[in-house]
Amino acid sequence: MGEPRSRTKKFWRWLKKPLLLGIPIGIVLVVIGLVSFQGVMVASNMNAFCFSCHLKMDTIVQEYKASPHYVSDDKVLATCADCHVPHEFIDKMKVKIAATADIYHMMKGTITKENFEEHRPRLARIVWEDMKASDSGTCRHCHSGENFDLSKQPQRARLNHEMIEQRGETCIDCHAGIAHKRITIE
Repeated sequence: MGEPRSRTKKFWRWLKKPLLLGIPIGIVLVVIGLVSFQGVMVASNMNAFCFSCHLKMDTIVQEYKASPHYVSDDKVLATCADCHVPHEFIDKMKVKIAATADIYHMMKGTITKENFEEHRPRLARIVWEDMKASDSGTCRHCHSGENFDLSKQPQRARLNHEMIEQRGETCIDCHAGIAHKRITIE
């Protein structure tokens, strides 16, 4: 009877060693994974990342660089991600996953610098519909509180902003084209 018990003990001793070693290795791998994930999230929110593809479309980047979101008296720069990527985690992940389609189309050559203007109204409509659906959440992330003092606005702007909810509108209804040229959509 002593023999089976000793085999069991040996087996458990042998099994504990990898488990005890596996826990710190697992923790290190999880930390590396989380740091890498965060690094990718930060890098993919930088203008340099966006420009790496969209510079090929040329007009988008040039329009943005001439806009008040890039050049302002306050020296406040709104990045591409500030306007195009939600700040809440789940919504951000949805946008980032959906954006992989853009990478696919860029690599496949579906949308190129030569045919971009043909696709632009459809793409603009998608962005504007997303902004409208989120009640311009990315706009309101920055333009709220002290950053959106109605008393400092000209009378016409102040009156329009005060009535925006009553009219069932959101920022993008009036400000489509604030960072890129306004596209006419049929």
